[in-house]
Amino acid sequence: MGKKLDLVGDGLWKLLWRLSLPGILGMLVISINGLIDVFYISHFLGVEAFTGVSMLFPLLLVVTSVTVCIASGSASMLSRAIGSGQTKVQRKIFPNMLALSLLSSFVLTTIGAFFAEDLVYLVGVEGTLSDYGTSYFKVYALGIFFSIYGLSANGLIRAEGKMGKAMNITMVAVGLNVALTPFFIEVLGLGVAGAAWSSITVMFVYCLLTSYYFVSGKASFDTGKFTIRLESQIQKEVLGVGLSAFSMQLSNVFRQFVLFRLVAHYGTLEGIAFFNAAFRLFSFMGVPLLGLYQSMQPIIGVNYGAGEIQRIKDGISVFRWAGYALAIFLVVPVLLFPDHIIQVMLPQKMMDANEIFNLRLILAVLLAMPISSSSVVLFQSLGRARLASALPIGRQFLLFAPIIWAMSQSYGLDGIYYSLVIENMCYALILWLVSFKVLKKISFSSGTPFGKFRS
Repeated sequence: MGKKLDLVGDGLWKLLWRLSLPGILGMLVISINGLIDVFYISHFLGVEAFTGVSMLFPLLLVVTSVTVCIASGSASMLSRAIGSGQTKVQRKIFPNMLALSLLSSFVLTTIGAFFAEDLVYLVGVEGTLSDYGTSYFKVYALGIFFSIYGLSANGLIRAEGKMGKAMNITMVAVGLNVALTPFFIEVLGLGVAGAAWSSITVMFVYCLLTSYYFVSGKASFDTGKFTIRLESQIQKEVLGVGLSAFSMQLSNVFRQFVLFRLVAHYGTLEGIAFFNAAFRLFSFMGVPLLGLYQSMQPIIGVNYGAGEIQRIKDGISVFRWAGYALAIFLVVPVLLFPDHIIQVMLPQKMMDANEIFNLRLILAVLLAMPISSSSVVLFQSLGRARLASALPIGRQFLLFAPIIWAMSQSYGLDGIYYSLVIENMCYALILWLVSFKVLKKISFSSGTPFGKFRS
């Protein structure tokens, strides 16, 4: 067994390699898992079923927003508690995370189960596409707790620096999903609903494996008793950071709602299907970059708790350069073989010159992610909740909305692709300037990194 990593003392490139590799692979596995449903739906049920389910992305993002809120807030608090040696705080994080998962999933499941048809219509899906979307979403809503709790608990494993363990649990779940999804769709004849039932089954197993890790005492921190607790001081700290991530994701809900409504308005069935395939591909390729910056979070958080200022600045630089290299590595194969890769989701699809150009445009957004993603993780890791909230919210209303409205009015569906590139590049520039200012002025108090909170 290898020597335990020292997040404060080990070299940053060594930490990046040791932490980010399992983090990237783990997130890549999650990304593949997100493609499994649409891959089987497209191949077994056709383009209309694929498009109907893919158009649900804004609704699924609501669940993701809540998950990110709980997971990022809990993970940030845990890494800072580990760095500052506050064992009493560590023991309280898991029970409060479980309570938040139960409460939030109850609300979301109730709304999703009873108002599925209305929500699908709200996204802009109509006719046969709506039937497919509603069939999937009604079942999906029943398993929301497993997604929120499972991913939040797994986030605690990553926060303590055990990226490999978190990845292993995820790989088991993905392998199970690969096997079960065609079984539910074809063998049991459940259609698109079968894909949702497969996801619920897989996330249930995922929760069991993650829970066993903590119950069996394998965590490197004191998890306390496996109970449900709501404590105002813990909730305040978790939600203080988590709500910044939530606001970012919730603003993305607005973003995706507008985006998919415009795609539905300007596109034909073929155009909508292609956009969904291109957008899924972009999301798939972006997730490994998110995995890279998730591995940065415990390094920044622990060093913040330990008061290592220069090390945080150096860490940001190292991870950004690594992000550029990874983005280029991901984009090149698609640029060389665009038809073959799109056909994974749209069999027999042959792209024309305009579609290839639009695909290249949307993939160019990946080059902006190292700056934007690293900056957001920096703000969250330092507990800068207000800053991390204001930027993503302002982005959607001051950049995205006016740009996409103007470009789609002028160029139709093509204008949507143009607007995504322009807006993301502007946002990355703004975040680079803000993060530069934060890193320049950062200072640490001699007290606890949790403000007025005391264990």
